[in-house]
Amino acid sequence: MINSLRKIHYSWVVLAAVCGLALANSVASLNVLTVFFLPMSDEFLWNRTQISGAASLGALLGAGVAVMTGRILDQTGPRVILAIGALITTISMIALSQISAIMAFYIFYGAARVSDQGFIQAVSPSTIAKWFDRNSGMAVSVLFAVTALGGVLLPLISQASIAEFGWRFGWMVLAVIMFLVGVIPTILFVRSPKDLDENDGDGVELENFTIPEFSLSEVLHTKEYWFLTATVFVTGIATAGIGLHIVPYLVGQGLDPEEAVATVSVRFIASAIGGLIGGILADRYTPRLLILVAISVRVFSIALLIFADTFLKAVFSGALGGISDGIQSTVLVLLLVSYFGKNNVGGIYGVNRAAAVLGFSAGPMIAGIGFDITGNYNYIFYGFLLLTILSIGLVFSTNRTYPGVR
Repeated sequence: MINSLRKIHYSWVVLAAVCGLALANSVASLNVLTVFFLPMSDEFLWNRTQISGAASLGALLGAGVAVMTGRILDQTGPRVILAIGALITTISMIALSQISAIMAFYIFYGAARVSDQGFIQAVSPSTIAKWFDRNSGMAVSVLFAVTALGGVLLPLISQASIAEFGWRFGWMVLAVIMFLVGVIPTILFVRSPKDLDENDGDGVELENFTIPEFSLSEVLHTKEYWFLTATVFVTGIATAGIGLHIVPYLVGQGLDPEEAVATVSVRFIASAIGGLIGGILADRYTPRLLILVAISVRVFSIALLIFADTFLKAVFSGALGGISDGIQSTVLVLLLVSYFGKNNVGGIYGVNRAAAVLGFSAGPMIAGIGFDITGNYNYIFYGFLLLTILSIGLVFSTNRTYPGVR
């Protein structure tokens, strides 16, 4: 009984620490890099494909790491994985403030992206899912809402730092944020439920999640899992492809740079709101339905973005896209738990996350190459729209299954 009460209490401590790391982890996100895009390319004369390549390469390597860290989480717990990721990012941000060659940019920004995708984002949601049964939707939604909040605050902090002291100072500020808000709380407070006793969670099962537990091998033999994996891959292409290039795209559409960056912030405010809404609704409605609604909203947001030539249109598109991102990111891990159980959710989510990261790695390169060849983003964004429509059909084709059933 005492251990159970300690676990219920400590689950909120872990959530707070992981949320701090998730907020700070936005230092390695594409929406922060897009703020550095123009000042660094102006100084070094790097084209958009070159800069996009560092983000894509790091994400690609992170995909392979995510598969391993998910399995390690199930076996040993999250603290070492998350702490290593946070330290890699901190060191990378410091190094980025000193670079002068494209190869150095690839090495250090690539390392930050590996940490972001392979260590932190691959493990954080599964960590919270393992700690919570009751109110799991709310707990995961808080995590993703704080992640989105980082996407709001850090581009603004980066923009202000660059405007006052230059882009090198901007990277150093991000290093300090990651160390103070990410590294220290992770080392001090993140633990595994097994550190308190042998049972995961707070001991109360949700109706949606009372299903037989799958092994990772069984999961990999279900069509539902691969349909969901394909979904995150194609939506990842569209999300990252648009995300990294959104500021230069909107500037090309006639918006001021400050308006373009503000649109990014609006998107992430909306993502935080969408994450909270998604988590609350996931405790009441099926995660599959919520994912379908989220992707449908994203289709409309991309269609609107293609024709966005005013600040109002850009903001509306960003708000819809952010709400969609927030709901999908929050509900996806809950959907996986509702289909396959939670005992092996680290490995299950890790492979799924790797597919998303592969999409993240491909999207920026596709958009960058497309722009460098055609001189605009129009055809590329239409392609992203079609991929997003395809993902609706993939999710619609999934249903809950059971071990041994193909």
